[in-house]
Amino acid sequence: MILLLGGTTEAKQVANSLDEAGLNYIYSSRTQIPFEGKGQYRFGSLDKDGLNTFCVNHHISCIIDACHPFATELHATVASLSGQLPLIRFEREFSERVLDPLVKYVSDYTEALTLINENNYQSMLALTGVQSIPRLRSYWQSHNCWFRIINRNYSLDFAAHHQFPVENLIFGLPHNKEEEIQLFNKLKPEVILTKESGLNGKLDEKIQAAIACNIPIFIIKRPELSASFKVVNNLKELLNMIR
Repeated sequence: MILLLGGTTEAKQVANSLDEAGLNYIYSSRTQIPFEGKGQYRFGSLDKDGLNTFCVNHHISCIIDACHPFATELHATVASLSGQLPLIRFEREFSERVLDPLVKYVSDYTEALTLINENNYQSMLALTGVQSIPRLRSYWQSHNCWFRIINRNYSLDFAAHHQFPVENLIFGLPHNKEEEIQLFNKLKPEVILTKESGLNGKLDEKIQAAIACNIPIFIIKRPELSASFKVVNNLKELLNMIR
């Protein structure tokens, strides 16, 4: 039995391939999402002990981590099983980093906030997801700030729990360049903060739109992945690994 961890576009692509190959798998996501694949489905967080117990109880033969690149806690939890099970990371594609005066790559939220404050930017559009609301609290408590989040109960409850003003929430997913330009021109933030989310996260479109609107964009670099994983971004190669 294969354990597929996801909730992303990549995870759904892997599930489709496993279905076509007739392989048995369990699809696991942190929050409940619609799932129409042939595999078993479960949701809910798993810590190190919980993941280990789950794998033993369900006779898991390998784990495919197809979660978001910034799901660092989950990646570390999976890596803790190194040596016990084959660990495969199905990675999304990333484009080359952009060299432009308006584009700045930073290591983490701390560096981003330091530079944003040093430049005295008075408003920010955060395209970093609902989980970043508490990380950026020191900024949005004293500056005008918008967060774009997915319109689902979990995200709304999370934002409310951290007392972020609902009127500054923007609902939706990344758009094409023209739609992003419309949003940026409507809000007119002095700076945009996003993550190095790859092609599926439409990072290129965000960067191009920010440059077109002459707005500085800060990009948090994707985290380094444990060497415990075998990394692949091709579905055919993935199936060859697990057959």
